[in-house]
Amino acid sequence: MFDAFSEGLVFFAQTATAIFLEAAPFLLLGSFLAALIECFVPPERMQRLFPRRAVPGVLAGLVGGLVLPVCECGIVPIVRRMLKKGVPPAPAMTYMLAAPIVNPVVMASTYTAFQGDWSMVAARTAMGAVAALVVGLIFSRLPVTDILLGPNLPDGQNDHGPACGCGHGDGETAGPRGRITAVASHTLAEFLDMGAILILGSLFAAAFKTLVPSGIMALFETDPVLAISAMMLLAILLSLCSEADAFVAASFTAFPASAKLAFLALGPMLDVKLAVMFQAVFTRRAAAILMTATPVLVFAMSLALSLLEP
Repeated sequence: MFDAFSEGLVFFAQTATAIFLEAAPFLLLGSFLAALIECFVPPERMQRLFPRRAVPGVLAGLVGGLVLPVCECGIVPIVRRMLKKGVPPAPAMTYMLAAPIVNPVVMASTYTAFQGDWSMVAARTAMGAVAALVVGLIFSRLPVTDILLGPNLPDGQNDHGPACGCGHGDGETAGPRGRITAVASHTLAEFLDMGAILILGSLFAAAFKTLVPSGIMALFETDPVLAISAMMLLAILLSLCSEADAFVAASFTAFPASAKLAFLALGPMLDVKLAVMFQAVFTRRAAAILMTATPVLVFAMSLALSLLEP
């Protein structure tokens, strides 16, 4: 019994470490991009990049997800920085949900995992785009003060608005060395801030993989509703990066394609680590919208697709 416990503990530690190490480079990339936005993109320019009207805004956010590939592990700090720079909520939230799915890197990994099945690539991309657009439109009705928590609000709307040190806040222009130092400082701060949350999410995901027997999943393979629900739950708890989750989904050969698509569409938009990050950055109302509207949309689309399966 002690040997079994030791093996389980080792597996738990290895799984948690693997999840963190898989996600950490993408979180670092996201933190670096967020620092570049902070130090090199003035608020006025950032605001001009995205239309303020709802429909053009969400479409711009979707296009942003296509041209700027970022894993879900690093997307939250980027979107937090975008909102602090004055980007309207609709394109910012659309980009947050779309970027981990609607990008060439994830399309390529999905194509490879499913051995050249373009229908899986197209269906995954479409489901992610539709969910992101709908949720983005929901957020178009909310002001940023109802989305970001107080300490994360744009400068001037809270009492915690530190200067970035890049010359934007005081009318001075820092030299190249100062800008490099500021980018490094912001990157480190963002990475440590979100890294602690990522560790917590990794521990939750590892606990699930360690404690839940694999045989239980076999009970959900024959019923579409149960299969979709089970794969959505698995996507939330496993907390995989969108560049790797297609290979995991493809391994569930007994599950229908609709259930695999539910896993592929939901995971990059909502999982354990993202749920924790949402609650650390966004208000309860905004986090509740993200954690309810997104799975409802994915479930509805997956169930509709299951009706087309033989």
